[in-house]
Amino acid sequence: MAFFGLFGRKSAPTIPLSELGLTCDMHSHLIPALDDGSDSTETSISLINSLKNLGYKKLIITPHVMTGFYNNDEGKIVNGFNELKKEVENQHIDIELGVGAEYYIDYDFMQDLSKKPMLTLGGSKMLLFECSFVNQHKNFDETVFEMQINGYKPVLAHPERYLYWHDDIEHMKLLHDRGIFFQINILSLAKVYSSDVNKAAKMLIENDLVDFIGTDLHHAKHLNIIENTKISEHTFEKLKNATLLNNTL
Repeated sequence: MAFFGLFGRKSAPTIPLSELGLTCDMHSHLIPALDDGSDSTETSISLINSLKNLGYKKLIITPHVMTGFYNNDEGKIVNGFNELKKEVENQHIDIELGVGAEYYIDYDFMQDLSKKPMLTLGGSKMLLFECSFVNQHKNFDETVFEMQINGYKPVLAHPERYLYWHDDIEHMKLLHDRGIFFQINILSLAKVYSSDVNKAAKMLIENDLVDFIGTDLHHAKHLNIIENTKISEHTFEKLKNATLLNNTL
Protein backbone atom coordinates (compact mmCIF):
# COMPACT_ATOMS: atom_id res chain seq x y z
CA MET A 1 0.00 0.00 0.00
CA ALA A 2 2.83 2.35 0.86
CA PHE A 3 4.46 1.66 -2.48
CA PHE A 4 1.35 2.64 -4.46
CA GLY A 5 0.69 5.58 -2.18
CA LEU A 6 4.17 6.90 -2.89
CA PHE A 7 4.28 6.48 -6.64
CA GLY A 8 0.59 6.58 -7.57
CA ARG A 9 -1.01 4.89 -10.54
CA LYS A 10 0.50 5.01 -13.98
CA SER A 11 -1.32 7.46 -16.25
CA ALA A 12 -3.20 5.99 -19.21
CA PRO A 13 -1.53 6.75 -22.56
CA THR A 14 -2.90 9.65 -24.57
CA ILE A 15 -2.68 10.77 -28.20
CA PRO A 16 -2.60 14.36 -29.56
CA LEU A 17 -5.97 15.15 -31.10
CA SER A 18 -4.14 16.75 -34.05
CA GLU A 19 -3.14 13.25 -35.18
CA LEU A 20 -6.72 12.66 -36.34
CA GLY A 21 -5.73 14.46 -39.54
CA LEU A 22 -8.62 16.91 -39.76
CA THR A 23 -7.82 19.43 -42.48
CA CYS A 24 -10.95 21.61 -42.25
CA ASP A 25 -12.07 23.55 -39.20
CA MET A 26 -15.69 24.60 -39.56
CA HIS A 27 -16.30 26.64 -36.41
CA SER A 28 -14.25 29.67 -35.37
CA HIS A 29 -14.55 33.36 -34.57
CA LEU A 30 -11.70 34.93 -36.51
CA ILE A 31 -13.28 37.85 -38.39
CA PRO A 32 -12.03 40.89 -36.44
CA ALA A 33 -14.34 42.85 -34.17
CA LEU A 34 -17.62 41.17 -35.11
CA ASP A 35 -18.27 39.21 -31.91
CA ASP A 36 -16.43 37.91 -28.85
CA GLY A 37 -13.67 36.42 -30.97
CA SER A 38 -10.63 38.06 -32.57
CA ASP A 39 -10.37 41.78 -31.86
CA SER A 40 -7.97 42.75 -34.67
CA THR A 41 -6.64 41.72 -38.05
CA GLU A 42 -3.22 41.10 -36.52
CA THR A 43 -4.71 38.67 -33.99
CA SER A 44 -6.68 36.90 -36.72
CA ILE A 45 -3.61 36.47 -38.90
CA SER A 46 -1.63 35.08 -35.98
CA LEU A 47 -4.38 32.56 -35.15
CA ILE A 48 -4.76 31.55 -38.79
CA ASN A 49 -1.04 30.93 -39.13
CA SER A 50 -1.11 28.79 -35.99
CA LEU A 51 -4.03 26.71 -37.26
CA LYS A 52 -2.18 26.21 -40.53
CA ASN A 53 0.81 24.94 -38.56
CA LEU A 54 -1.50 22.45 -36.85
CA GLY A 55 -2.32 20.94 -40.22
CA TYR A 56 -5.52 22.75 -41.19
CA LYS A 57 -5.81 23.53 -44.89
CA LYS A 58 -9.26 25.15 -44.78
CA LEU A 59 -10.99 27.33 -42.19
CA ILE A 60 -14.69 28.13 -42.27
CA ILE A 61 -15.17 31.17 -40.05
CA THR A 62 -18.51 31.42 -38.24
CA PRO A 63 -19.22 34.66 -36.32
CA HIS A 64 -22.13 34.82 -33.91
CA VAL A 65 -25.49 36.11 -35.09
CA MET A 66 -27.55 36.90 -31.98
CA THR A 67 -30.11 39.69 -31.81
CA GLY A 68 -29.28 42.23 -29.11
CA PHE A 69 -25.73 40.97 -28.63
CA TYR A 70 -24.10 40.38 -32.02
CA ASN A 71 -26.29 42.12 -34.56
CA ASN A 72 -24.48 40.73 -37.56
CA ASP A 73 -26.09 40.21 -40.94
CA GLU A 74 -24.88 38.66 -44.18
CA GLY A 75 -23.47 41.91 -45.55
CA LYS A 76 -21.53 42.79 -42.42
CA ILE A 77 -20.10 39.29 -42.11
CA VAL A 78 -19.15 38.93 -45.77
CA ASN A 79 -17.52 42.37 -45.86
CA GLY A 80 -15.43 41.55 -42.79
CA PHE A 81 -14.55 38.15 -44.21
CA ASN A 82 -13.45 39.61 -47.55
CA GLU A 83 -11.15 42.09 -45.82
CA LEU A 84 -9.57 39.32 -43.78
CA LYS A 85 -9.24 37.05 -46.79
CA LYS A 86 -7.51 39.83 -48.73
CA GLU A 87 -4.99 40.27 -45.91
CA VAL A 88 -4.34 36.52 -45.82
CA GLU A 89 -3.66 36.62 -49.57
CA ASN A 90 -1.44 39.70 -49.22
CA GLN A 91 0.66 37.84 -46.66
CA HIS A 92 0.84 34.77 -48.92
CA ILE A 93 -0.58 32.41 -46.31
CA ASP A 94 -1.39 29.17 -48.07
CA ILE A 95 -4.77 28.31 -46.57
CA GLU A 96 -8.33 28.26 -47.91
CA LEU A 97 -10.92 30.38 -46.15
CA GLY A 98 -14.69 30.00 -46.15
CA VAL A 99 -17.41 31.88 -44.34
CA GLY A 100 -20.57 30.89 -42.50
CA ALA A 101 -22.24 31.95 -39.27
CA GLU A 102 -23.24 30.56 -35.90
CA TYR A 103 -26.91 31.44 -35.57
CA TYR A 104 -28.60 31.67 -32.21
CA ILE A 105 -32.18 30.42 -32.12
CA ASP A 106 -34.29 33.51 -31.51
CA TYR A 107 -37.31 35.23 -33.03
CA ASP A 108 -35.36 36.98 -35.78
CA PHE A 109 -33.63 33.77 -36.85
CA MET A 110 -36.95 31.96 -37.17
CA GLN A 111 -38.39 34.85 -39.18
CA ASP A 112 -35.38 35.03 -41.49
CA LEU A 113 -35.26 31.32 -42.32
CA SER A 114 -37.91 31.52 -45.02
CA LYS A 115 -37.25 35.11 -46.10
CA LYS A 116 -33.58 35.30 -47.04
CA PRO A 117 -30.58 33.04 -47.67
CA MET A 118 -28.60 32.12 -44.60
CA LEU A 119 -24.82 31.83 -44.41
CA THR A 120 -24.07 28.12 -44.52
CA LEU A 121 -20.77 26.36 -43.91
CA GLY A 122 -18.63 27.34 -46.86
CA GLY A 123 -21.58 27.47 -49.22
CA SER A 124 -22.83 23.97 -48.41
CA LYS A 125 -26.34 23.23 -47.17
CA MET A 126 -24.98 22.85 -43.63
CA LEU A 127 -26.38 25.53 -41.30
CA LEU A 128 -24.63 25.99 -37.95
CA PHE A 129 -26.84 27.00 -35.02
CA GLU A 130 -26.77 27.18 -31.24
CA CYS A 131 -29.20 27.79 -28.40
CA SER A 132 -29.27 28.56 -24.68
CA PHE A 133 -26.89 26.50 -22.56
CA VAL A 134 -29.28 26.27 -19.59
CA ASN A 135 -32.86 26.35 -20.90
CA GLN A 136 -34.14 24.40 -23.88
CA HIS A 137 -35.84 26.67 -26.40
CA LYS A 138 -39.58 26.05 -26.48
CA ASN A 139 -39.55 26.23 -30.28
CA PHE A 140 -36.46 24.07 -30.80
CA ASP A 141 -38.26 21.31 -32.72
CA GLU A 142 -40.21 23.78 -34.82
CA THR A 143 -37.04 25.70 -35.71
CA VAL A 144 -35.21 22.56 -36.80
CA PHE A 145 -38.19 21.60 -38.95
CA GLU A 146 -38.21 25.06 -40.54
CA MET A 147 -34.51 24.73 -41.37
CA GLN A 148 -35.10 21.41 -43.04
CA ILE A 149 -38.13 22.40 -45.11
CA ASN A 150 -36.15 25.41 -46.34
CA GLY A 151 -33.46 23.10 -47.67
CA TYR A 152 -30.86 23.38 -44.90
CA LYS A 153 -29.05 20.64 -43.03
CA PRO A 154 -29.00 21.77 -39.38
CA VAL A 155 -25.68 21.46 -37.56
CA LEU A 156 -26.00 21.86 -33.80
CA ALA A 157 -22.95 23.60 -32.38
CA HIS A 158 -21.41 21.99 -29.28
CA PRO A 159 -24.37 19.86 -28.12
CA GLU A 160 -22.23 18.69 -25.20
CA ARG A 161 -22.55 22.15 -23.64
CA TYR A 162 -26.35 22.11 -23.26
CA LEU A 163 -26.88 21.19 -19.61
CA TYR A 164 -30.45 19.94 -20.03
CA TRP A 165 -29.32 17.09 -22.31
CA HIS A 166 -26.38 15.85 -20.23
CA ASP A 167 -28.31 12.94 -18.76
CA ASP A 168 -30.50 12.15 -21.75
CA ILE A 169 -28.53 10.25 -24.37
CA GLU A 170 -31.72 8.76 -25.77
CA HIS A 171 -33.04 12.22 -26.59
CA MET A 172 -29.73 13.09 -28.23
CA LYS A 173 -30.05 9.96 -30.37
CA LEU A 174 -33.54 11.02 -31.41
CA LEU A 175 -32.31 14.48 -32.43
CA HIS A 176 -29.51 12.94 -34.45
CA ASP A 177 -31.90 10.48 -36.09
CA ARG A 178 -34.07 13.44 -37.13
CA GLY A 179 -31.23 14.70 -39.30
CA ILE A 180 -29.52 17.12 -36.93
CA PHE A 181 -25.74 16.95 -37.34
CA PHE A 182 -23.66 17.29 -34.17
CA GLN A 183 -20.45 19.31 -33.84
CA ILE A 184 -18.39 19.01 -30.67
CA ASN A 185 -15.64 21.39 -29.54
CA ILE A 186 -12.01 20.42 -29.11
CA LEU A 187 -12.12 22.64 -26.03
CA SER A 188 -14.72 20.32 -24.50
CA LEU A 189 -12.34 17.38 -24.85
CA ALA A 190 -9.69 19.52 -23.12
CA LYS A 191 -12.04 20.12 -20.14
CA VAL A 192 -12.10 23.89 -20.71
CA TYR A 193 -15.75 24.29 -19.74
CA SER A 194 -16.38 21.69 -17.02
CA SER A 195 -15.98 18.01 -16.25
CA ASP A 196 -19.68 17.52 -17.02
CA VAL A 197 -19.26 18.99 -20.49
CA ASN A 198 -16.21 16.81 -21.02
CA LYS A 199 -18.21 13.77 -19.95
CA ALA A 200 -21.07 14.70 -22.31
CA ALA A 201 -18.66 15.07 -25.24
CA LYS A 202 -17.24 11.61 -24.56
CA MET A 203 -20.77 10.23 -24.28
CA LEU A 204 -21.58 11.56 -27.76
CA ILE A 205 -18.39 10.05 -29.14
CA GLU A 206 -19.08 6.71 -27.46
CA ASN A 207 -22.55 6.59 -29.05
CA ASP A 208 -21.30 7.49 -32.54
CA LEU A 209 -23.18 10.80 -32.59
CA VAL A 210 -20.36 13.14 -33.64
CA ASP A 211 -20.31 14.45 -37.21
CA PHE A 212 -17.93 17.40 -36.89
CA ILE A 213 -15.18 18.53 -34.54
CA GLY A 214 -14.61 22.28 -34.36
CA THR A 215 -12.08 24.48 -32.63
CA ASP A 216 -14.63 27.18 -31.71
CA LEU A 217 -11.49 29.29 -31.58
CA HIS A 218 -11.88 32.80 -30.12
CA HIS A 219 -8.44 33.86 -28.91
CA ALA A 220 -4.84 32.88 -28.17
CA LYS A 221 -5.66 31.13 -24.89
CA HIS A 222 -7.99 28.80 -26.74
CA LEU A 223 -5.29 28.18 -29.33
CA ASN A 224 -2.72 27.16 -26.73
CA ILE A 225 -5.18 24.62 -25.33
CA ILE A 226 -6.09 23.29 -28.78
CA GLU A 227 -2.43 22.85 -29.68
CA ASN A 228 -1.88 20.72 -26.58
CA THR A 229 -5.11 18.71 -26.44
CA LYS A 230 -4.58 15.00 -25.94
CA ILE A 231 -7.23 12.29 -25.61
CA SER A 232 -7.27 8.69 -24.50
CA GLU A 233 -6.40 5.93 -26.95
CA HIS A 234 -9.98 4.67 -26.76
CA THR A 235 -11.52 8.06 -27.56
CA PHE A 236 -8.99 8.59 -30.33
CA GLU A 237 -9.88 5.24 -31.93
CA LYS A 238 -13.61 5.99 -31.69
CA LEU A 239 -13.10 9.31 -33.50
CA LYS A 240 -10.70 7.80 -36.01
CA ASN A 241 -13.33 5.22 -36.96
CA ALA A 242 -16.21 7.71 -36.96
CA THR A 243 -17.61 9.20 -40.15
CA LEU A 244 -16.41 12.74 -39.45
CA LEU A 245 -17.48 15.20 -42.12
CA ASN A 246 -14.97 18.03 -41.60
CA ASN A 247 -12.87 17.15 -44.60
CA THR A 248 -15.91 16.95 -46.91
CA LEU A 249 -16.59 20.69 -46.66
